[in-house]
Amino acid sequence: MAQPSFPCFAWNSESPVQAKEVLTRFLEVRPNADWVLIGQDCIQSESQLWTAWNCASRRWLRSTALARSMDAEFLRYLSGTHHVSEAFKRAGVRDKDTSGYLLHLPKAASTDDEHSDCIAIHVDFTASESIALTLLSDLDFHSVTMEYTLSKEGASRLGMKFESEHETLTDSSLIGHIVSAEFTS
Repeated sequence: MAQPSFPCFAWNSESPVQAKEVLTRFLEVRPNADWVLIGQDCIQSESQLWTAWNCASRRWLRSTALARSMDAEFLRYLSGTHHVSEAFKRAGVRDKDTSGYLLHLPKAASTDDEHSDCIAIHVDFTASESIALTLLSDLDFHSVTMEYTLSKEGASRLGMKFESEHETLTDSSLIGHIVSAEFTS
C-alpha cells in the first residue's frame, strides 16, 4: 500500500546555528514529542522516512523500544544505531548547520496482534504543514521547498560507511542502514 507524503518540512537559516540554543528553543515551542528537528543533509528520501518510522513505531507499539520517547526511537533507526545518544549526535542539528528538516511523526496503529506491522493513523499533511510553518518561524528559520536528494555526505553523517569513493549511494542502501539499527551496537 502506498504511503501518503511524510510530513517533512525543509528549513534554512540565514546564518549558521548554535545547536544548543536551537534545540532549547525547539523543545519550548514544539506542541509535543511527535515533532522532531533533524540536521543538515540527513533526510534523503520518502522511503527512508517511512522505513525509519515503521521500524520505530513497531518497536514502540510492542513496548520494546530502546529509547524513552518515540522521537528518540525514530532518530535511532534513522541513524542506524542501537545507541540513542549516538543517534542524536548523528541526526540532530549541529553547530554551524544552515539547513535541516522538521518532521511530524504520525501516530501508529498495529495491523495485527503481534505488532508485526503498523500503519499511520490519519496523516493530515496540511495541518502538519501549518504547525510546521509556525514552529519554523518561532525558530527564526525559513521554510524552503522539500527536495529529496541522495547525498553521501548526509549518509556519512548518519553513520553509513563507504568502502570507496566510487561506491554508489542508493535508496536501498539507506534502507539497509536503517534496518542495521537492529544489529549494530
